[in-house]
Amino acid sequence: MIKISSHEIGHMFGISHCVNANCVMNGTNHLPETDSHFARACSLCQQKLSSSIKFNNQKRLVELRNFFEKQHLNTELTRAEQDLNLLK
Repeated sequence: MIKISSHEIGHMFGISHCVNANCVMNGTNHLPETDSHFARACSLCQQKLSSSIKFNNQKRLVELRNFFEKQHLNTELTRAEQDLNLLK
């Protein structure tokens, strides 16, 4: 549900389907395909989102990391932590 909601909200902010990376904005045709994608936007889609709605990327990643940790979404937690480390 998180991936589908995030994907559809991305469309609401004007982001099209992503073909550049494993990304929440990838188009999917069935649930197993959706499950294989990340619950986060790739760097390109994050840039598109940032140009659409200005936000503090570090704050956003901290909040995502905290959410993933609380929900025990360990794969996504690891990726959010990697993204945060890149910003340091």
